[in-house]
Amino acid sequence: KSVVFTMDDGYADQAEIAAPIFLEYNCPITFFVITGMLDQTSWPWDAKVSWIIESSTDYSLKHSATIKGLNLNLNNTPSKRTIRQSIQNALKEVDTSVAHDILQQLADDADVTIPNEAPPSYQPMTWNLARQLEDQGICFAPHSVNHNILSRLSQKTMEHEIHDAWQRINNELKNPLKVFCYPNGKHIDFGDREINTIKNNGYLSAVSTIPGFVRDENSIGDKIYSLPRLALPDNMTDFVKYCSWIESVRDSFSRYKN
Repeated sequence: KSVVFTMDDGYADQAEIAAPIFLEYNCPITFFVITGMLDQTSWPWDAKVSWIIESSTDYSLKHSATIKGLNLNLNNTPSKRTIRQSIQNALKEVDTSVAHDILQQLADDADVTIPNEAPPSYQPMTWNLARQLEDQGICFAPHSVNHNILSRLSQKTMEHEIHDAWQRINNELKNPLKVFCYPNGKHIDFGDREINTIKNNGYLSAVSTIPGFVRDENSIGDKIYSLPRLALPDNMTDFVKYCSWIESVRDSFSRYKN
């Protein structure tokens, strides 16, 4: 009957805004960080999609074929939000090299140039700040090197994302957790290949974004390398439901019934 809080990526506002709140209430939290982002050698492709949509001064993208089947009308905020989510979802379905080509075409269509370094609103926390937070009790663990979806990568690149992420975070911090967090983390984003690589690199477990409660059965076999998580709800009513034994029983009954 425990609640474990986690936060993914490692953006500056997570360290500057969220971390102090958790520390104030003595509430443990683990940050899963993208090591390449903290190294400032890359910033996530999904963040680039958001930045392109936000930065474009056009009312629409010139070539609707950029992502087939989408209405690329940029004349209001709700429309931009829908387009951003649709494009991100579409890019999750293609190989990484193709996704980056489409991303560049999207930027060209929007008449913007993707900066090499993350713009201010997408700045990562620094390793120095991470060390300060670790000293105060915040935990850290790896979330890959570049946040690319592992199942879409070659064997060598996938191994690099898993192995080197641990090496970097272990070199920078005193006591990182050897628990891996899958980029995106849905069923199609990792499989036996990725789980075997994580096991071979000595990770103790791995977390997904597959919704659900962690149960005793998750400690059996490879299930510990695909632990479910629940998204933090945006209202207190749902939060209480998630944390109550009643909701857990309902979830168990639903799983048994199915």
